[in-house]
Amino acid sequence: MKKQQNEAKKIALKFLSLRDRTEAELREKLQRKGFKEEDITHTIEYLKQKGFIDDSKFIQKAEKIAEDRFLGKMGLRNYLIRKGIEKEKLENLPDIDEFQIAQRLIQRKKHLLREVSSDKKKAKITGFLLRRGFSWDIVNKCLNMNKKLSGDD
Repeated sequence: MKKQQNEAKKIALKFLSLRDRTEAELREKLQRKGFKEEDITHTIEYLKQKGFIDDSKFIQKAEKIAEDRFLGKMGLRNYLIRKGIEKEKLENLPDIDEFQIAQRLIQRKKHLLREVSSDKKKAKITGFLLRRGFSWDIVNKCLNMNKKLSGDD
């Protein structure tokens, strides 16, 4: 019993050493490793007590997550929900500069837009941004901005 709990802690700490994880992610990882529910619960409570897992701190890093993964507000929300963050906790998501992130994504994907007709370019940019969870307002703003830059009036 104690040996299993120590093994669960050891594995959980290894997962956490690679990157921050939510409580739900860690629980799922330990379940996949075959630990009993009581050992998992004990391990998670221990790690919470020690400050190794804290979903609210994970949410505070949302701006960096959005920038690193090129996500709009809806994309970020969906990402956090997939990571096991409860919807109620997402009410206080920090503001992100969606427009700046969208522009960076377009710059990063520019090589895919070379030698593509104006209509296809517009469709590709729209698809990139919508799949990443950007709002229509941001998509339109980016399309207008790129139209001005490329002179496609």
